[in-house]
Amino acid sequence: MIKTTLPPEFEARLAEILPQKSEGLFEPKAYQSFRINTLKISIEKAHELLKERNIAFEKPCFCDYAITVDRSHAQELLKSDLVSQGLLYSQGLQSMLPVLILDPKPGERVLDLCAAPGSKTSQIAMHMNNQGFLKANEPIRERFYRLKSVLELTGSKAQLSWIDGRRMGKIVAEVFNRILVDVPCSSEGRFNLSEPKSFAYWSIRKIKEMSHKQKGILLNASRMLAPGGTLIYSTCTFAPEENEEVIDWFLRKTQNRFEVSSIAVEGIKSYPSFIHWQKDQYDVRVKNTLRVLPDERMEGFFIAKIVNSHYK
Repeated sequence: MIKTTLPPEFEARLAEILPQKSEGLFEPKAYQSFRINTLKISIEKAHELLKERNIAFEKPCFCDYAITVDRSHAQELLKSDLVSQGLLYSQGLQSMLPVLILDPKPGERVLDLCAAPGSKTSQIAMHMNNQGFLKANEPIRERFYRLKSVLELTGSKAQLSWIDGRRMGKIVAEVFNRILVDVPCSSEGRFNLSEPKSFAYWSIRKIKEMSHKQKGILLNASRMLAPGGTLIYSTCTFAPEENEEVIDWFLRKTQNRFEVSSIAVEGIKSYPSFIHWQKDQYDVRVKNTLRVLPDERMEGFFIAKIVNSHYK
């Protein structure tokens, strides 16, 4: 197995961010998680089929359609008809959280602004039971076709578009009840010591570039959020510049038209969001965001729940 070391500057920053030492966090996880696709099979039937095949699984307390499987069974499951037919979909537990918190309902108008590869889009369609209007946007051509493939596999209905997420609100005259903005990021939570490519391009400059892009995407998304609507902003990175700083900037830029609601998910380990980071101080409301503490089943994640409180 290829194994290397993380960038020293990243490790130094992480020691300031995480409340505990990070040994083992960037090794391959002992468990792999899957989402039962209720558009194609019931939760009960899926459990029954897994038991018939002697595949042991656990059920996380926070999500009834999620399962975790020991790595010894994961490859078997990935090669099975349950996955090839779209009955089960391989998806990280932390990746399921943004949609659970967004809580889309049948009949609503929902936008997934940065949709590829389609994990969360198909999860949204499942929550909506394919009823209502779901728009999935992905500007990068190769990723767009990956998104389309995942939606077809899972039987998810969505209107597709490939517009730059920083421009969509300016050229599309639509509003949505709920918007997911799972932005491109430096992906620090997904670094893997066995896969040097996962962190080969990490740098402070990269973090700052991503932060700038994320601000444009979030601001644009907010223009399409209906009064009283909910927007979820999420990343799979630890960097405060891509998390709390983006939310702080957004609140100032929009002059208090939006609120940051507190997030509580039973059974999820978390640690406090940052009000101060290095020389910067952030709006106290960023305390309401959620930083998911990585462990043997979950990668690091950041989620903010933004509500349009402007009714004029």
